[in-house]
Amino acid sequence: MKSLLHLLKKQPGFVMAVNFLILLAVYMLSRWFFYYMNINSFQDVTFSEMMTISWGGLRFDISALCYLNLICIIMQFIPLKVRDSVNYQRVVKIIFLVINILGVLLNVADIVYFEFGGRRTTSTIFSEFGGENNLGAILLNSITGYWKVWIFGVLMVLAVVFLYYNPIKTKRHEDDYAENKVYYPLHSVLFIIAIILTIGGLRGGFGMKMHPLRQDSADIYCKKPLEAGIVLNTPFTILTTLHKKGYKDPKFFEKEQLDSIFYPIKNENPRGGEMKKLNVVVFLMESFSMEYTGFFNKERDYQGYTPFLDSLLGQSYCFEYGFANGIRSVDCMPATFAGIPRYINPYCYFFYSNNTLQGLPEMLKNEGYTTAFFHGAPNTTLGFKGFTNSIGFDAYYGMDEYANDDDFDGTWAIFDEPYLKYFADKTDEIAKQGNPFFLTVFTASSHDPFKVPDEYEKTFTRGEIPMHRVISYADYSIKQYFEKVKDKPWFDSTLFVFTADHCGVSCREDYNNEMGRFLIPIFFYTPGGQLPVKCDSTRLVQQADITPSILGLLNYQKPYFSFGKDIFSKDSSFVNYVFNDRNGNSMYYLDTLMIEYSGEQLYGIFEFKKDFSLKNNLLDKKDEFPQLPFMQKQIEAIIQQYISRMKDNNLTAK
Repeated sequence: MKSLLHLLKKQPGFVMAVNFLILLAVYMLSRWFFYYMNINSFQDVTFSEMMTISWGGLRFDISALCYLNLICIIMQFIPLKVRDSVNYQRVVKIIFLVINILGVLLNVADIVYFEFGGRRTTSTIFSEFGGENNLGAILLNSITGYWKVWIFGVLMVLAVVFLYYNPIKTKRHEDDYAENKVYYPLHSVLFIIAIILTIGGLRGGFGMKMHPLRQDSADIYCKKPLEAGIVLNTPFTILTTLHKKGYKDPKFFEKEQLDSIFYPIKNENPRGGEMKKLNVVVFLMESFSMEYTGFFNKERDYQGYTPFLDSLLGQSYCFEYGFANGIRSVDCMPATFAGIPRYINPYCYFFYSNNTLQGLPEMLKNEGYTTAFFHGAPNTTLGFKGFTNSIGFDAYYGMDEYANDDDFDGTWAIFDEPYLKYFADKTDEIAKQGNPFFLTVFTASSHDPFKVPDEYEKTFTRGEIPMHRVISYADYSIKQYFEKVKDKPWFDSTLFVFTADHCGVSCREDYNNEMGRFLIPIFFYTPGGQLPVKCDSTRLVQQADITPSILGLLNYQKPYFSFGKDIFSKDSSFVNYVFNDRNGNSMYYLDTLMIEYSGEQLYGIFEFKKDFSLKNNLLDKKDEFPQLPFMQKQIEAIIQQYISRMKDNNLTAK
């Protein structure tokens, strides 16, 4: 009887495991070489941070290698005795080497490309270079110009080839096998285990509440979006974007003309003077449609479900027309904190999610602010933790930090009331550190399955639809926050900003249209009287305006990037616009007129202030609106700026 160890070494599954580990070592070496060759881009990365990045990168390496080697994994674990034949193993080896040599070369090639693109290559490379007639010359120039990279690449390929583990040199004899009644059940179990582990590897883990790995997941392990290039590997970024189509540059205008029509760099000529270092607290309210408020629906005689917010609106600077820039929770933060509205696809889940952004938290942190983000859901939820890292939040307080699952709603997050009381305590704790602070809290309870804590089952009735009950509970919870902080010494020197992440379920016909689906409350509350109390019915505000407006109120003195505007600007060049998009159907609002645009065609014109329900399309009367040429140029320029700057990783003022 041969030893158990001897038998194990010749098992095809063991062969696969050993070769997989060799590949992991090759990918990790490639990561460190990638860092070395692009070290000028990563001068702030410390040794301990590099270890964190490498540990995070291991998840992406495992995922990529599971994708690449899925066929080989199945071939090596499928419970058939033919696996032990020499010819079978030769076929597996050929498949393994061809696929993985290609993977290694793609990974190494990106070391060269990263310097120019600032991010890992995605599947857009096939369309970007598809029309190149001189691809051979490009590759030759790359090889001669970056010979160190290609020497390293050759060494890694040789390592994969010569370290390939294959102990099955001769045909196995029947006496090497266990009896069929043992062999097939045992190897069937091993096959199932291998498939389960592979699925976990593909997803990046086994957590039920964890989303499968995406490019933006890399931001969890780094401080800046640029550093995600070290975490990721190119086979992963290509394979996970193959099913997605990149943006097609419409090329409406030449570059100089484009910038003269719409230019997203703000504050190039600041007003001067001292920066006003007010504290800033932003409430992102889950699914708070304008439809649910009483304050904004007085003329429609709709019942409101937000009594506290209604009272706060009466003490704030608010806007009759406030718009979301997206339709999902993940659309809210890029718009609100980096001036990036949704266009067709969610920014965080698309090719360009590792672009370098100029986020409000980073800008304020550089001015001495303490920054933190609060969300009572599990820390892996929707990639929020990674995105907050990428835009400069210092700290993240999620369900892990809250550390009391007794207050968990059983589905999504900690109930709003206890979590917002926790947020109040943390706000005061941070305030006592003595620095100005910028804090954001994302509420969670106003969500399906519309659940409130047991003690409030009889307090909050269902309303007309289930959403109304949880909106009332969330409104009550926000009130509890203010009850705890209203007498704190920092309260009067704090700017409170409120917005919804997107609209919730609608039950009002007036709101069931392309405008109503984006209408949300956006308002600024200054208990110290820094802003007047006013409901502005003329200026249009969107989530992307929040960062420019905050920076304007603080008298921020540096240039920054945003597709939004400073809503309080008194500049004569101020354009009173809003842009949003629903899966390629774009809307542009200017003063009292809204146009709908899709496929380079204008297909809707509405006087939305007179026609709140958008029942009267005035397209056949377009000659009556002299502002239309300006509006169409604006929407085309916004779309072109968006696409070209996404592709060029050019989303900062630097």
